[in-house]
Formats: sequence, structure tokens, C-alpha cells
Amino acid sequence: MNNNPLKNREYFLDIAKGIGISLVILDHSAIGKSIINYTYVFNIPLFFFIAGYLLNLNKYQNYWQFLKSRLKSILIPYLGLSIISIVFYKFYYRMPMYDYATMFNMLKVLVIATRNQIFYNIPLWFLPTLFVTENIFYWIRKINHQWWEWTVILILGVSFVVAWDTVYNPKLFWTIDSGCFYLVFLALGYYIKNQTINIKNLNNRIKNIMFIGALMINSLVIYNKAWFEKIFRNKIILNNGVLYFVSLVILAMAGIYVVLKLSKIIGHSKILEFIGRNSLTFFGLHVLIFWILDKIFKPMTFWQNKILLLSVIYTIITMAIIALLIAPLKKYWPWIFGRNT
Repeated sequence: MNNNPLKNREYFLDIAKGIGISLVILDHSAIGKSIINYTYVFNIPLFFFIAGYLLNLNKYQNYWQFLKSRLKSILIPYLGLSIISIVFYKFYYRMPMYDYATMFNMLKVLVIATRNQIFYNIPLWFLPTLFVTENIFYWIRKINHQWWEWTVILILGVSFVVAWDTVYNPKLFWTIDSGCFYLVFLALGYYIKNQTINIKNLNNRIKNIMFIGALMINSLVIYNKAWFEKIFRNKIILNNGVLYFVSLVILAMAGIYVVLKLSKIIGHSKILEFIGRNSLTFFGLHVLIFWILDKIFKPMTFWQNKILLLSVIYTIITMAIIALLIAPLKKYWPWIFGRNT
């Protein structure tokens, strides 16, 4: 019997997560968002896709076992990273220890966890949204009929993301509205892994055509904004909820497919695999490191016309610092990242 969990590990997923979290950090850098904001189209869907790909519902005998597993691997890290962020925030801004109004506000946003509202560490909204999305998918799978499952998934995706998010712009508890959109990518990852959607048996010519098509879509997004707006953001699409939803899914899947394909081409990369295996740590701490770098770089006028270069420097320094913190964090506070030891 194989007791080594790394032997059968699909390393391309670690590489994909490494690429994905690097793009997330670059996109979140203080000045990088205006340069590479196209990555928002696929970087978060990528992580939901991988979460679905790795999700094994068969190993849970009942919902309680599944719930305990998700609490340990998602919500406990959310709570731990929130505590670290709140303490760091108070010291960084030199807030009085007994500033009850701010503390109450922090606890409020911690509990509600709506997107872009967790001011002490904005990206943390992702974790409770992932928790909700996986729980929704658990119960959808109980339908046990693929067509009806997809019917529910697509209805939720279109109604919440298009009708609600674009018209009413709600701020729902744990960002359930965005979760219903990301549910599509989690489901795609799950069904592809379980070969309910079988793309592994496609011949190489079709796979190459898919890869070239995905590359063309990504190139269009990056290099030709005018054509991108004409094709994916024209009035016909924006005024039609279903078409808008479909365009978002196509754009996201094009980016996801390119990242996964490149990850398989790379094969092995110690650096990217390390980043991917510890993506939660990089994800949870990078904003805090940004604050420190802001103190150093923002007063320097030299960088004002070198925005992209400064974004890259922020990303490299931030990831290097977090890499040094990973070993002691795993040793002394493993529970923060959903580990026993």
C-alpha cells in the first residue's frame, strides 16, 4: 500500500496554483491592477476549478463529515488569517487598544464577509465564498442526475450573477451571489476530473485547436482592448443576461485552459510547485506585506513612471518574504492553514 501522498500527486495542479496565485498577487499590487487587470477574468475562477477538480465527495459518508472537513480546511484558516490581519492592522495604523467602534466594525465584516468589504485584508472574502460554494455543490450532487444538476447550476449562475449583480449589485452574506457564478467552474473541475465531462480522450489535433483558440482569446483581452470590447462587451451582450453570462464563462475558461496547458508543458518546477502547495499562505498574507512595502516605495518619486516595474518588484519581494515565513508558520501555527501538524 502506498503511504506517500506525494507519489500520485498531480504536480501540474501545484504549478497551475503557483501561476494563479502569482498573478493574483501581481494583480493586487498597489499599482499593478491598472496594468494587468485582465487577469481578474480567470484567476479566481481558476482556483474554483481546481477546488472542484480536487473535490472527492465519495470519501464522505455523510454531510457532517464533509462539513467538518470544510470547516477545518477553509473556515479555520479564514478565522486564523483574519485574526492575524486584524492585529497587524491595529499595529500598522497605531490604533488605540480599546477602539471599540473599529473592533466592532472588524468583527462585523469578519462575520458578513462580503466581497471587497473586509478592509483589513480584502482578498479574504474568497474563503467563505469557497466554503458556501462547495456546500451548495454538495447538495446539488444529491440530485444524482447530471442534466438536472447542470440546470440548477446554470440557473443559479445566471440569476445571481447577471440579474442580481449587474442590476441590483447586492452585498450578500459570504458573497453568495459571486459564489453562484463560481459554482460553474467548481462544477466543471469536478465533472472533468470524474470524466462525466470527458476531454481526456480528445485527439491531439482538437486539443491543439482548443489551446490556440484559448491563446487567441487571451491575446485579444491583453493586447487589443478595442476588439475585446466589440466582441465581449458590446451592447447586445451587456443587455442580454444569458449572453453576458456565457461571455464571462468563455473568457474565464480560455484563461484557465491556457494556465493548465502551460502547467502540463512545464511538467515540474520546484519554485512554482512550492508556491502552489502553499498558495493559501501566499494568498492570506500578501496584502499585509504590501502595506510595509508602501511605506518604503511610495515616498520615492523615482517610481512614478515605472508602474509595471514597481508591480513586479512588489510581487517578488512579497513572495520572497512569505516564503521565508512558511516554515515557522507551519511549525508553530499549522491550524491556521488547515493542518494538524
